[in-house]
Amino acid sequence: MRTRRTAAAAAAVAFLALAGGTTPAAARGAAPDPSAPPAVPAGQAPAEGSAESGKSGSDAHASAVIRCTGQVQRPHNSTHVPGTINVVVTVSCTAPVPEITTRAALYKNGHLVNQSTLRTQRNTASGQNNAAVRCSPGNYRGWMYFKVVFPPGYRPPTGSGNGLGQEVALGC
Repeated sequence: MRTRRTAAAAAAVAFLALAGGTTPAAARGAAPDPSAPPAVPAGQAPAEGSAESGKSGSDAHASAVIRCTGQVQRPHNSTHVPGTINVVVTVSCTAPVPEITTRAALYKNGHLVNQSTLRTQRNTASGQNNAAVRCSPGNYRGWMYFKVVFPPGYRPPTGSGNGLGQEVALGC
């Protein structure tokens, strides 16, 4: 049974690496640069990352998995700060985790115009961050990075993901 769980966990890590979630380097603790790229790669479709971790050992049940999913919301004219365009990114996990770190970025016409600082929220099942710029007409897209530290006993101990949201034409 333990061999089957270990094989399933390895398959999940490989799948997430292909899907833009936890990478083998991240699982080993290597930290990728969490900064947004300077421009949106040509033809990049919207994609949102995910990460998951399972509890190991003989007492672990197949359902002892925490899955965290990132979402990039649609950029919009802010109602809280008039005259700005805002994007919000969120991460939600199926159970509380020790840490969720997020970064949000905003692109205008394919070029990075602002990114947030890294924000870490502790002992929670969700996290969020946002980026905003002064309003000027154009096509906007949000981007996110997140890293999750899973509870002790879960493998891998950390996971990360990133992704782009939909492009939205906005005016002022």
